[in-house]
Amino acid sequence: MHSLDTNLNSDDVVVLTSQGELIFSLIKNTFETFGIEALTRTKADIKHDKHIIKIDLKKKCFQVGSKEFNRLKWCLENTLTRNFNMVFCATDALTGTTVDIQWPTMVSKISKKEMKAELETLMDINIPSFEPIAYPLNEKADDWDNLAMEALEWLGLAHLKANRIKRNDKVDPFVSVYQPPTPSIKSNNGTLVKFKGLIPTTCIQNIMIIIRKMMNLNITSEWVSLSCWGYKDSPFTWNNMGHYQYLNGENDYTFLLLPNKKTAYTYQLYGSHHATLLK
Repeated sequence: MHSLDTNLNSDDVVVLTSQGELIFSLIKNTFETFGIEALTRTKADIKHDKHIIKIDLKKKCFQVGSKEFNRLKWCLENTLTRNFNMVFCATDALTGTTVDIQWPTMVSKISKKEMKAELETLMDINIPSFEPIAYPLNEKADDWDNLAMEALEWLGLAHLKANRIKRNDKVDPFVSVYQPPTPSIKSNNGTLVKFKGLIPTTCIQNIMIIIRKMMNLNITSEWVSLSCWGYKDSPFTWNNMGHYQYLNGENDYTFLLLPNKKTAYTYQLYGSHHATLLK
């Protein structure tokens, strides 16, 4: 669950995580009247004048009628009384598939957002084979890190449908000297599939399983990548680290799966100047 139409850097943001944590990212004026103690503030919190409150709704002591429950209930009814537009997603605990939520009768304004795939063919482009990075971990080439970053750059340009990866691109070298990684595969067409929305991790896991099966059955004989963009206004990112746009706002990751069951790579992005490459 996440509040909509709110900017993490400047607005009050409310999140309910799948682990049962209720998180408030509050601006100064709201926090001073809210009535619940905040976490220790980080430098980023101070810079953006935000206060973070985390409440574990699954704690044994957090029961109806308990001191903590009554305090939160009073604050929501008396101090934080503004309305929030929220987006929710629920999954089946066994299958991981999304399920409909049974809302109380008092909730009247609900709209269901279907998660549909958008398919697009990228035509007449240079598609790298990424063979130069297909090394076992103990046999990596000296320039492997640079080659891997070039692969990540190409995948980013493909998602943007940039002209730089087109076969007939003849941009002025004063504008760009970019060249796609070599060697290239024979095909000049690729398929871009996009899903938009608040997508649970179980759906991403299921998509990865489907991709693996397609590669094992040779339905696709070349590499496949899967990229996920984290919610830009989430108060937390990797390992519960505080998160702000323009500071460490790249809470994204990409899987690159090479053919013949050779290797899978994970690019985990932490911020504008940090990238971790895992194999």
